[in-house]
Amino acid sequence: MFRPWGDGPVRKPVAVVTIGQSPRTDLIPFVCHFFPEGTEIVERGVLDGRTETEMASLAPERGETVLVSRLRNGKSVIMAKEKIEPAIQTIIDELNRDTFAAILLACTGKFRPFASKIPVVCPDYLLCQAVKGLLEGGKIGLIVPLKEQAGSAEEKWKEAGFATAAEAASPYDFQESALIEAVKRLDQTDAKAIVLDCIGYTQEMKDLAKKHTAKPVILPRSLIFRLLAELL
Repeated sequence: MFRPWGDGPVRKPVAVVTIGQSPRTDLIPFVCHFFPEGTEIVERGVLDGRTETEMASLAPERGETVLVSRLRNGKSVIMAKEKIEPAIQTIIDELNRDTFAAILLACTGKFRPFASKIPVVCPDYLLCQAVKGLLEGGKIGLIVPLKEQAGSAEEKWKEAGFATAAEAASPYDFQESALIEAVKRLDQTDAKAIVLDCIGYTQEMKDLAKKHTAKPVILPRSLIFRLLAELL
């Protein structure tokens, strides 16, 4: 549980579900200021309480969609979207037993709709539609954590009306040189903007990217949490 401020009006808490482990100390402390004063944030993780063997069983197999997230110890973890969707639904079911203003899935990958009486905010749709509103289609550059994610990311943006060029640089096993090289390659394309397509990318990473391109750089975590704040 994360409560960024002390006294203030009583509000319904917000639930944040990560596909890795909670708490997301690399995320929540840096975005909570977007929420109204007094907003309580409750975190849940798909991998909370799982053993290494159990986590290994979620690894992608041929034909499955690759996702990556963060463990509590700061290491990255790879999993198949198809294998964790039931676990996400289970967490949402549990959260529906309490009262929340909204449930946010902290991942920009595309997921099927989840059953919930509480609004479930899926960043993939919000992100795509917000960028579509800003740029009105065309071509965008994508930076994803792993090269294996490029195909599913490009398909997601194609459905939103964008052509894409994709590069990989992980925000979890982060190397400045990898991000800089990815940005430089996309800067040579005719993309209108560059999207850091993972909730794990930070403001510092965006600032670094902007030093190596004149194109706009879009950071999903700030965009998504700003929009979510409108529900609170």
